[in-house]
Amino acid sequence: MIRVTKQKVLTVKKKLKPLLSSKSKYKTTYKDIKKFFKMLNLGIFNNKLSPFNDIEIKELKYQKCMGQVVMFEYKGKGTRGYKLEMDKHYDSKRDFLDTLAHEMVHLYQFTHLNDSGNHNKSFYSFRPKLKYVGLKL
Repeated sequence: MIRVTKQKVLTVKKKLKPLLSSKSKYKTTYKDIKKFFKMLNLGIFNNKLSPFNDIEIKELKYQKCMGQVVMFEYKGKGTRGYKLEMDKHYDSKRDFLDTLAHEMVHLYQFTHLNDSGNHNKSFYSFRPKLKYVGLKL
């Protein structure tokens, strides 16, 4: 498991708390994805995650998901890349943040655990840490 200092986790918890109670509709922005990726990476993943290779904001409701990580191969290089796809709109900022954290766990599974990225034991091992800062897996 990833070790993060208590101070980093408490800082993230404090910053997220006022955002999680809002019931307003939320429109996804690249700026917020990058801002909250950086914050969650520090407080949950101890800055072990590299940013996604690509980010796309698109209509996902027809795919019956709120976000997803798409893995792709760089031809001729033998390496993989990871694209984050996030929905254009969420019912609340909480839903957006829960989704981003969820997809970051998948990214961690792929890049640090050589895991399938399924909702398995390694995936759910992040539940307590996310719950502590106020997020749902």
